[in-house]
Amino acid sequence: MTKEQAGQRARRRSFTGQRLVATKAILVVLDDAADTAQVNDLIPTSPRSAALITSRRPLATLPGAQSISVDVWNLDECAQFLKVLLGANRIADSIDEVHELSEICGRLPLALRIAGAQLLRRPLWPLARMVSRLRDEQRRLEVLRADDIAIRSVFATAYESLTDVQSRIFRAVGLTLGFSFSVESVARLTDADEYFVENVLEDLADRHLISPDDVLDRFKIHDLMRLFAKERAVAQDPPSAVSESVHRLLLWHLEVLEGGGPSIRKWVRLERPSLVAGVLLASENHWDNLCWKTADHLANFHSAEGDYSDWIMCNEAGLVAARRCGAREGEALMLGGLGQASRRLNRLNDARSYLEDSLKVFREMKELERCADVLWEIGKTSSSQWDVGRAMSAYSESVEIYVALGYLPGQAKALHALGHLYSEIGRHDEALKCFQEELALAIQASANSTSLSTTYQGMASCLAAGGMLEESIDAYEKAISETRATKDQKALRIRLARKAGVLQRMGKTDEASATYEEALRLAREHNDTSGIAWILHTLADKHEKAKEYEEADSLYADILSTDGIDEAPEALINTLHCWADSYMRRKNFGRAIELLDKAQDIARQHDRVPELIKVLLCRSAALQKNEDIDEAHSLAREAADIATSYGSAKDLAHCLQRVGTSLRGLDRIEDAAKAYTEKMRLEVLMQRHERALETAQELSSIWTELGDTDKAEFYSARVSEFTREAKRVAEERKPLESH
Repeated sequence: MTKEQAGQRARRRSFTGQRLVATKAILVVLDDAADTAQVNDLIPTSPRSAALITSRRPLATLPGAQSISVDVWNLDECAQFLKVLLGANRIADSIDEVHELSEICGRLPLALRIAGAQLLRRPLWPLARMVSRLRDEQRRLEVLRADDIAIRSVFATAYESLTDVQSRIFRAVGLTLGFSFSVESVARLTDADEYFVENVLEDLADRHLISPDDVLDRFKIHDLMRLFAKERAVAQDPPSAVSESVHRLLLWHLEVLEGGGPSIRKWVRLERPSLVAGVLLASENHWDNLCWKTADHLANFHSAEGDYSDWIMCNEAGLVAARRCGAREGEALMLGGLGQASRRLNRLNDARSYLEDSLKVFREMKELERCADVLWEIGKTSSSQWDVGRAMSAYSESVEIYVALGYLPGQAKALHALGHLYSEIGRHDEALKCFQEELALAIQASANSTSLSTTYQGMASCLAAGGMLEESIDAYEKAISETRATKDQKALRIRLARKAGVLQRMGKTDEASATYEEALRLAREHNDTSGIAWILHTLADKHEKAKEYEEADSLYADILSTDGIDEAPEALINTLHCWADSYMRRKNFGRAIELLDKAQDIARQHDRVPELIKVLLCRSAALQKNEDIDEAHSLAREAADIATSYGSAKDLAHCLQRVGTSLRGLDRIEDAAKAYTEKMRLEVLMQRHERALETAQELSSIWTELGDTDKAEFYSARVSEFTREAKRVAEERKPLESH
């Protein structure tokens, strides 16, 4: 048969087929069409028929076609699919594993179908086992295969249809370090022109290998597809070429960070997963200076955005890199950043250790300004730990160095912190001197309203604590005036509420109420849930102290019904805790325990360590008053263990008081004495000699009761010692009224 005869026979068959189809209602399904030409002759012409075509490319020229873009499933759809496939019983107690499996599979139906098929064949496997097998990125594509279906094979079919240029760019996309990537990042990887790269990326998006992101000049790639692209790059490109490409990308990261610019914060937010992954990759490849310098530049952004876990991860990698290449500056900077991030996460012991090590390196380098900066951080951390001696020495040395350097902003910052420390331990006279010096520096430096408002706020708080209420109101008014100029609404609300509290103490009830109302109005106007809760809580506390319990209860209930309160865990926990305290004072221990149970659950869920300690102690006290002493002791002991890990002497001292009280209730007197002995040591550390005096009296009484005369006399001597120390400190403090 000639070629012409074969063509005629094919045309006759096509005509016959079309004639048969024209008389019937049929649905033609055409899967994975390459282009329009491939399907044109297969589409039925009858108005009663239709064709369903799947394709990676948009078939825009197909007449009468309606395009529907198919996205991945959401988590609920994934869960429903697995429920139908595996049965409701198998996934009933494994919803966390269902969600993790769905995310690892990128919520891609085909990947979930393959994983589900494997689970069907292995009915004894828990979902957690499949999740564990898929966590390893290196093996994920290999694991996702069942019978004759493999995710890698499906991707390979699409990949093999690409041109050489398209496949090269696609492989480069696999080397990007995040789900989303920019045109410029791929241009850097390939060392190619951005316009050229953008055109190729658009082609890849048309083929649904990648997709446009919501941000201009950015694209995104499915996680499994990214793994496949990276796999192809490693398999097809020389290792040196892959390494050079990634190194170019990471150098670009550092160049942009060093260059700064007005849009740098937005750029970091978009590139953050890639930047963090880049730091870790630089450490892995021993590009050490690149690693620690990038980590150091990222620190400010981590701090501003509250990304403390990423901060720690980057700085840990940077510390290893800096030490490996002998970069002492990098070592000190990485240690300092680890200290700051650890403090923000309430890991005070870790923070203190990192910061002291950082200071040691900067001292060796004779970097005075950086020493002063780290000393301020040590002072801040030591204050949180209530190690008063170390905090005071660190702040004081920081002031001295800033004075020697003539750096006024640093000097003012350190004086402000030192003033707050003095005020917290009752040395209001010395605190006021610090704030007055800070104010003089601010005026000398022509400081802006933000600095002045902060200074006046410190003075106002100090004056109020020292009993100079009129002077405190004057300072608050100056702070509020400067704050209005800054348009910092949150700071304004805080200062208004604190001023209202002082007015309340002065008996100026109407003025106080009006000031509270202004603060509350501003908080509501700006949807500041935490601010609303704090102000209402302050008002509730005022009513509770006046034994106006109905009014207090109403305000506490208002806080719990405030929009967004569930997203403000600190405010929610403190509200439940304080409301429970109120019920305890009314001897309604059952209701108090009910509220504390809720607060405890929320504190654990959100890892709010300081709040959890307070709630556990309050719940312990409530249980002991309710005569459940064993459980009360268990909670007090748990709180003490958490406080020990946390590193706050003040919190631990409170815990040990509660531990001692519960042990006495259990008639374990000697064990109680051990708890009180450690509590007394902490009170000396905190320079709280009046409290240490009370604890020493308690210990003297215990050992007298137990008949140990030597120990009783020892603690009696400590009572005399603490009495003398308390008197000496009191005599050194001039009353604020003398100013």
